[in-house]
Amino acid sequence: MTRKSLAIPVLVLAVAISSAAIGAAAMSGPTRQDLLAAMKDEAFSHLRYKMFAGQARKNGNVPLAELFEKVADAEFNKHFKEQAELAGLVRGDKENLAAAISDEYLETMKMYADMSKRAEAAGDDAVARHFAAAAEDEGEHHKAFKAMLAKKSGDASN
Repeated sequence: MTRKSLAIPVLVLAVAISSAAIGAAAMSGPTRQDLLAAMKDEAFSHLRYKMFAGQARKNGNVPLAELFEKVADAEFNKHFKEQAELAGLVRGDKENLAAAISDEYLETMKMYADMSKRAEAAGDDAVARHFAAAAEDEGEHHKAFKAMLAKKSGDASN
């Protein structure tokens, strides 16, 4: 089997698992979409506030840094985690690996590749180079997850 022919079954499996996981709570389609949008926003806010905290700390503004860190932690530990549980985001190890393989494949082959081409066409060369480099990094993540899945396939534990 070629690399491309292996990628498609893994992608299909991951999409099926993701759909089953998100649908595990038997929720409506619009509610599921709202839940996923909320999770993306909470995750982004968490990371953004951590970066804001780092900048505030660098500027010597410790009280502001502590506030950003406190809110960032709430965004992740309360909001995101509760939403992820409602969505059935985290499954068994093999299902989680299959989802990660799918995500990294899509980031490598589609998302960053397309973004790099669009940035290059727009003349945004630094961004195009960044996206191309990110695609390479995601490709390495994809390979690492696939290797771990192959290793886990011989393991009966989940």
